Amino acid sequence: MLTHGALPELRNCSTDLRVSGDRPVAWLESFIGKLQAAPSPERDNLLKTVSFGDHLSAPEPASVVNVSEEKNPEPARGSSENLQVDLEGSLIYHGATSIYRAHLGVPARGNASPSRELSANYVVGPDSNFEHVAEHFEINLNDELVDDALMQFFKWQYPHFMLIYREAFLRDHFGDRVRGKYWSSALLLSICALGTLMSPEKRHRNASEQFFSAAESILIVSGFTKPSIVTVQGFLCLAFYEIGRGNLSKGWGFSGIAFRMAQDMGFQRDPKHWVSHDASLATVEDLEIRRRIFWGCYTSDKLISLILGRSVYLFYDDAEVETTNRLPDFPEMKPWLPAGFSDYDGGFGIVNPLIPCFKEQIRLSKVIEKMLSKLFSTKSSLEGLGRQSCLDSLNFELCSWYEALPDCAKWNRWEPPSTLLIPSVSALQLLFHSVRIALNFEQAVSHNVAALKDNARKDCLSSAEDIAHIVRKYRSQYGLGHSPLMMIYGVMQAVRTLSLFGTPEETQYLLHVLDECSSAWTLAQQARDRLTRVEV
Repeated sequence: MLTHGALPELRNCSTDLRVSGDRPVAWLESFIGKLQAAPSPERDNLLKTVSFGDHLSAPEPASVVNVSEEKNPEPARGSSENLQVDLEGSLIYHGATSIYRAHLGVPARGNASPSRELSANYVVGPDSNFEHVAEHFEINLNDELVDDALMQFFKWQYPHFMLIYREAFLRDHFGDRVRGKYWSSALLLSICALGTLMSPEKRHRNASEQFFSAAESILIVSGFTKPSIVTVQGFLCLAFYEIGRGNLSKGWGFSGIAFRMAQDMGFQRDPKHWVSHDASLATVEDLEIRRRIFWGCYTSDKLISLILGRSVYLFYDDAEVETTNRLPDFPEMKPWLPAGFSDYDGGFGIVNPLIPCFKEQIRLSKVIEKMLSKLFSTKSSLEGLGRQSCLDSLNFELCSWYEALPDCAKWNRWEPPSTLLIPSVSALQLLFHSVRIALNFEQAVSHNVAALKDNARKDCLSSAEDIAHIVRKYRSQYGLGHSPLMMIYGVMQAVRTLSLFGTPEETQYLLHVLDECSSAWTLAQQARDRLTRVEV
């Protein structure tokens, strides 16, 4: 029975691919016919409305994420001067037109050691004002609340914050905090602020504001003048915290600080180019952590822009960073594994879904980038046939991405209820279906050609139903008090679809879901209130 039940899902996805592939051909035939019948002036106007680039370019392999394979991995001429030491001892990035390069002649190739020494001195050092800030906000570093907050973060939030390498942070946290490269008091407090949101104890959740305020105080005072890896991570944690509680403008601002600081430190170039200039890049782990931070910023940028409906900041083609890879798991990390990973007994074989899901999110983020910058950009001039062509192309890319998912990242609604739902897999699936609805909803409710409108409605309704199934299963296995921020956006997209094309029962269930999610995310309650006002 299960085998037969799963067949419609496979047929549906294959049909979507086939239809998406046929759409450009049918469109082209229709377009040529209109050109033939149109008078000369109208032909010129028709030709101005469309670009054939998307149809004529060779398709990109779905599994390729490695930017260095697509671009020249060798550093550009004179690039040894791109990373320089500022007056504070920090290594910062300078491009070809920088004022600090304008007076330079031939770069000095053999003068890397001073910058390495300064970098080494910079990346270590205690947080001098931490004790004062902690005391002001009544935070005791040795309190069990801190340990519980860390546990909650790495159990529920870590898959959505892959820019933080768990092993390195915990090694420095429980080891040498003074000389650790991947720990700071501000980052600890930022993580605790997010972690306490997931706690089942109300007392712990109430302490979240204290952790946030303490982290914010430290980062605002010292973060701008001393850019570092942990400062980038800290600001991005605060960005998601603020967005999660409905302070969208402030969250948008914090994320912008994080992204600009990452660029300031040269994270958009692969760290292998900086090894001879940066003493902090001493091991393979250091290189991988640096890559993970960039890709974490890249995916976060797309998620935040998607949630807020705004332009992206980091563009895929502006970066030269190799794909992230899995680092070794250590036995002592078992208590810190994300939810779902400690419950299986090697069920995934040698494939752990965490990194594959992160890689797939990078690939999906490329599609989101195109969607937001081409179709929904305020400068977009696409209309009529040109807009339809872009929409068809993006739908095809989405379906291609979905079909190419590795087995460990796949999910279907007909699997047995007892099958374990891995939160990182569910978040990836929620992101895909949310993007699919966001892409097609406008056409689904438009007065467009009936066939195009029907296809868009089917896509939206199918994804909304899948979101509802994922949410039900997540709720039954974990409870919604631990839900990721991505779930709020997914439920919102599903509700607006089901309220038009689904049943009242399905809509009411998802509104109730938002109520349950609001124990962790204030944004869920705000979304629920807005939806209720719209219904009234």
